Amino acid sequence: MRRKPLYWDSGLFADHERRIIHTGVSMMSGTITGCVLNAATGEALSTPQISLTGTGVIGETFTNLDELGRFAFRPLPPGRYCLGVHHDCYAPVYHNIFLEVENPVADLQIPLTSAAFIKGRILDEDGLPPQRCHFTLIRVGKRGERSGYISDSGDHEVDEDGRFSSPPLHPGRYSLRFAGILRKPPGPHLQSTDSAVQQRIFDFLYPNAQDVTDADSFNVQTGEIVHDLDLRIPRPIWRSVRGKVTGKLPKDSAHIFVHFVRDVGMLDSFGSSGVKVDSSGAFEGLVQPGRYRLSVWEMTPPNQEGYTRMTKEFASTEVMIPTHDVDGVEIQI
Repeated sequence: MRRKPLYWDSGLFADHERRIIHTGVSMMSGTITGCVLNAATGEALSTPQISLTGTGVIGETFTNLDELGRFAFRPLPPGRYCLGVHHDCYAPVYHNIFLEVENPVADLQIPLTSAAFIKGRILDEDGLPPQRCHFTLIRVGKRGERSGYISDSGDHEVDEDGRFSSPPLHPGRYSLRFAGILRKPPGPHLQSTDSAVQQRIFDFLYPNAQDVTDADSFNVQTGEIVHDLDLRIPRPIWRSVRGKVTGKLPKDSAHIFVHFVRDVGMLDSFGSSGVKVDSSGAFEGLVQPGRYRLSVWEMTPPNQEGYTRMTKEFASTEVMIPTHDVDGVEIQI
């Protein structure tokens, strides 16, 4: 099972943050102790995984539960921590803890509820599983002070036969995003060109929505398993978008790109692609139908690994890409 990334913070557990009084003694004498229980029965659980991350600290610390479900982290310097509890059968729990010197956070009781799951199989229009595919669960949540649609737990791999299963979920309403590449069609056709590969790439909100509010959703309760979903991949549609960057371009335009950022109504990024701007300011890119923000960026030259990064944004515009090619898009600096 892939555990939820610990940078995720839904805000659901803010009421669990514990503030401890500072006494000014040893800087490494802090402790965090507690136990993990089954919320329905009150019985101790000894198999969940317990992890601890500190703000500004790289990596995470793990510990085991004893037969009574007890755990302890010690010694710890003062600071903010996130305590994560994970198990294949229970919904994950996260506690935000503020630890100050010499006063332990003691006897935390962490109840776990039975997890919900969404399971099924995804195939193309010919009934074949994709060559590669990942899926993302989308729900209403928070990013900082903002509320809206967010990714619940990152990307999850679909099996080679097209079967997929969500990680353990809290009760709620979830939509599904799938992205990947279809299998090569049978026959003696040339399938190795960039254009042929591009036409096999898919990325959609199930069933084929351009906005997350129009996507189908699955409402799951505590312990419920939605299974045997039979989903189909819509045939990918790619359209050419041609335009020009006008105004005062940098003298060195070798590293000027237009980035296409798809907007489906989520707080989290839905991904982007970039195309180079030529010396006249012209650009052309392939995108799927939908709403996009096109932004002009200066990029660094590729490093030894071939990676580059954005350094300066010059201008942007928003466009709606229909089901046909689009010409004459202008982005003015």
